[in-house]
Amino acid sequence: MITNPTDIFIGYEDRLIYEGFAALLSTRSDLNVLGGARNGDDVFNRLKFTSPKILIVEISIPNAKYIRYLHDLHAEYPSVNVLLISNLCNHGNISRVMETGIISFILKGCTKEDLYNAISHIEEGKKYYCSTITQLLLKEYREMQNEENRILTRREKEVLRRLINGNTNKEISRELMINESTVKTHRKNLMEKIGADNLLSLVRYACRNNLVDFGEDSFCLSCPYKA
Repeated sequence: MITNPTDIFIGYEDRLIYEGFAALLSTRSDLNVLGGARNGDDVFNRLKFTSPKILIVEISIPNAKYIRYLHDLHAEYPSVNVLLISNLCNHGNISRVMETGIISFILKGCTKEDLYNAISHIEEGKKYYCSTITQLLLKEYREMQNEENRILTRREKEVLRRLINGNTNKEISRELMINESTVKTHRKNLMEKIGADNLLSLVRYACRNNLVDFGEDSFCLSCPYKA
């Protein structure tokens, strides 16, 4: 039985990479590359006049700006299946990428077989993630399972905020009206619960869990510890 080729459109960040993808996919008779446009308004405008089954989005790193872009794409064109091809995003960002509505996610370091497998899965109505992405998803899931053991008490959060703000144990003791030895105990418990071995790890944990408001939203969106 003769079937129509699958229509594919490519949103790209780098023109040369787009041409490489287009040339690679054009070698397959069952695939039809409709064209491409730069990610952003160009892709949105082109999708008004074309209806691909698969939209390949090529970006360097899925940071906050591109996560919003993927969200908007899915909201505007929910029937288009998005395949993301990117470099590895920050740890903790994988789930946020998945929540944008993309169907598949492979890394730029993957092989053409991964690309073809992703397309085949999408054609069958399935999702596809390369092995590295799958491993990271499993790791995030395990961390979520263990999160209950890491819930901080109200007092521990108060101590954590002050540590991150640069307060010494003595200053924290005075502000919270507790013994300095108690502050040290809270600090020790914090390190054990979070699995931190330095202040930077505490900052990263506090940012990811919105425990500290630095009042710099635009900066925080691109912060590697926030993601």
